[in-house]
Amino acid sequence: MRYSKLFGKTTFDETKDAELASHKLLLKAGFIRESVAGRYYFLPLGMRVRNKIINIIREEMDASGAQEMLAPTLHPLELWQETNRDNAGNFGLMRVQDRRGAEFALGGTAEEMFVDVVRKYQISYRDLPFNIYQFSQKFRDELRARGGLLRVREFTMKDAYSFDRDSEDFKQTYQTMADTYHKIFKRVGLETKMVLADNGYIGGEYCHEFIAETPVGESRYLESESGDYSAHEDVAVFQIDDMNPDEKVKGMETIDQPEWVKTMEDNEKHYGEPAWRFLKNVVYKNIETGEIIIATIRGDLEVNKTKLEKALDMVEQLDEAKPEDLEKIGTKPGYVHSWGHDAIYVADNSLKTVRNFIGGQKEDTTDTRHVNYGRDFTHEIEADLSLAQAGFKTSDGSERLVESVGVEVGNIFQLGTHYTDKMVGATFTDENGDERPFYMGCYGIGIGRTLATIAEKYHDDDGFIWPAAVAPFDVHLVALNLEDDSIKQEAERVYDDLESKGIEVLFDDRLDASVGQKFTDADLIGVPLRVTVSKRTVEGKYFEVKERASKETREINDFGLLIREIEKRKDKNAKLAW
Repeated sequence: MRYSKLFGKTTFDETKDAELASHKLLLKAGFIRESVAGRYYFLPLGMRVRNKIINIIREEMDASGAQEMLAPTLHPLELWQETNRDNAGNFGLMRVQDRRGAEFALGGTAEEMFVDVVRKYQISYRDLPFNIYQFSQKFRDELRARGGLLRVREFTMKDAYSFDRDSEDFKQTYQTMADTYHKIFKRVGLETKMVLADNGYIGGEYCHEFIAETPVGESRYLESESGDYSAHEDVAVFQIDDMNPDEKVKGMETIDQPEWVKTMEDNEKHYGEPAWRFLKNVVYKNIETGEIIIATIRGDLEVNKTKLEKALDMVEQLDEAKPEDLEKIGTKPGYVHSWGHDAIYVADNSLKTVRNFIGGQKEDTTDTRHVNYGRDFTHEIEADLSLAQAGFKTSDGSERLVESVGVEVGNIFQLGTHYTDKMVGATFTDENGDERPFYMGCYGIGIGRTLATIAEKYHDDDGFIWPAAVAPFDVHLVALNLEDDSIKQEAERVYDDLESKGIEVLFDDRLDASVGQKFTDADLIGVPLRVTVSKRTVEGKYFEVKERASKETREINDFGLLIREIEKRKDKNAKLAW
């Protein structure tokens, strides 16, 4: 590719609002361009990286035995209605209507579509298991698009759906996909952690995220010091110790309390007691029904909203209550009671670890103390609601938890019969001729998120340093002083010879660009190897070669050696090309 003809050259005027390095550099280097918020054009350079990521995923998925297909982007809304996901909380489902009045969902995920196509066939146990996948555009009406390609409203995803006989057979499918994902991410240059996570609106009983560690990531997860346990903060568990098991239980009483005591910090200051001594109430509103939910927890712990929703059998339906919501149940911030309001109460398990709590019935000048859960009040719903934190003990008490953050680049889900129980005819015939629902799993990789994460991990102050397996080109050929016929002829010869060897070359053939501009753009674009042809190299009959990741330049006077140097970094059949 001649750089003079490339559509989407480097720019410096479109990056002022970008915050992340990956976002700034992808815009600046001419890989992407914003359309409207949360939607991006992939320019030719970006498409080359994107397609290489897709090809690696395709190779590994095919090697696992999965089969590629493609579903329509518009999903008949009645399919989503079959599973009751057309009203699924904050999923951000987008709908359209055709000229005949038929309603469709713009595909945000494709479980219903893949179940629908499978149930159109007569499947027997002999046909199982199988795994079918696609690369397709997805649409989600995100509340806040951010981070360039990391959180968008339209994106390409590889999504796969497996169909098994039962949970036992599914375990092997799930493990195969986990192994396949590790191979995929290693090939594109990402070290990932497989982290236990929440299924959310997808459904099922368990899932795992593949997280590439980076400080710009939105996924916070906790690990044991040994690394044997990894879990997203949404589901991470820990050991909650009894705080004062030997203390004598005292009778609850109402006591005077200054009016200024409203927050947990106020309590600690006034009573001179640690935070765990106090009852804490955190109030949410069900965004669909308007119901008020009060989570009661030990004062030193935080409520995990995802765990609370799980305890209430909800999916992304809770929002923090506002003062006007509290007014409806006769209270206000700082005055919420641990029992007695017209609300749904949920108790955290930590309430059973303290004797003689302080708090629970705050009024202007009084409160209660020596409050004991189980004797003085109880809640119908009890669950683990606590947000895990770094330094807490693992559930068996043997290690401490360590906190990390990163980008979720892929996920794998156990679905079980969550969809096939709801969708009529989603069954296979077993050995006895009986109809049984398929046992499913699903597996996603966000292409744009993966590209952005690679960009975030592989750059310096000057630009990208792409891993060879996903780099837009193998070689960046820079020709200096092209007005000199001898340089022009040599550069053209090198360009033609490299391309004839199957090497992908970006040839900077610009006549109006300075030496500094050409080198600056080469560093910014980040192709792994730069080859320079100049007056000096022509006269000396050598090539100046520089690896993007190195400050050093080398002189190579043998074209065959140059080819071998390039091929060392580019082996299309190698599993670790980078």
